[in-house]
Amino acid sequence: MKDKLKGLVIGILIGSTITGATAFAANTTPIKAVIQKINLYVDGNKKATANAITYNNTTYVPVRSMGKAIGEKVSLKGENLYIGKQPTVKVSLDDAFDLVYNKIKKDADKYKLSFMEDGTASGKYVIRVFENYPDHIATYGWYQVDMYSGAVYYYDLVNDKYIKL
Repeated sequence: MKDKLKGLVIGILIGSTITGATAFAANTTPIKAVIQKINLYVDGNKKATANAITYNNTTYVPVRSMGKAIGEKVSLKGENLYIGKQPTVKVSLDDAFDLVYNKIKKDADKYKLSFMEDGTASGKYVIRVFENYPDHIATYGWYQVDMYSGAVYYYDLVNDKYIKL
């Protein structure tokens, strides 16, 4: 009886997954775009050639190609695009730990939470906050701290997005 119930549950999960994937695929909208080579001119002088995309009567040129054509550095830091002068890292990893701790100090002290670096992503430190039990580790949450501004974000697992604190 348990095997039949287990098989039924697994079948429902597989069927739901396939149906969800099909529904997701059905919601996409195809677009027609043209990729073409264009020459980039600065002050009348040809500086570079780049692949550009034309869609809906608008031409999109890669920013890095434009930056090289005008002799400027280009970088993407989080959701910020920099052309020319680049930002400097203002927040160290130790500062990031302090910033997260200050945001959740009450719970951190109450539950004796620990902090660890969990890597970096798009100019942000990723910090995992957890309780350390003798037989397991319970994750309290994941946070990101922007290396340039010090802004702290909490990962909302239910909605799969970071929320600025």
